[in-house]
Amino acid sequence: MQRNVQAFINDVTADKVTQDSLTGTYAKLATKVKPWLAKLVAALNADQLAQVTLTAKHEPAISFRLETSVINLPLANLTEIGKVTAAEDTLPINVYMIAESDALPSGLRIDELGSVADVLADQANAEKLLTDWLTAQTDRLDQITAAEA
Repeated sequence: MQRNVQAFINDVTADKVTQDSLTGTYAKLATKVKPWLAKLVAALNADQLAQVTLTAKHEPAISFRLETSVINLPLANLTEIGKVTAAEDTLPINVYMIAESDALPSGLRIDELGSVADVLADQANAEKLLTDWLTAQTDRLDQITAAEA
């Protein structure tokens, strides 16, 4: 999947992004990886940009998102995306894993899961990478929370 940068910005601005969410128990978030990824894959198979959020009640608050984008910035940072890309370029769409919490040092953690083509071609590997990443993020938050207690 590829998009012209200006068309990508226009689509995001016009809310032409498939949005979905699911909720899980913080201690058992890894059990939600398969349905979380499935919601993303459904949008990707329809050639749609996507944002799928996984939430759990936790103190401090944290949310996890899978987003499609042309670069490793959240869709909420659309202005910055426009500043660091050339509008006329056509770029591959990648899937990014985002953790957001005030407890994280920068408030945000973003990592690339892979290109849309890679995620669709090897969903088992994407599920493993996503599970490992999610576990690392919750472990990190637990360490931060324990250190502050």
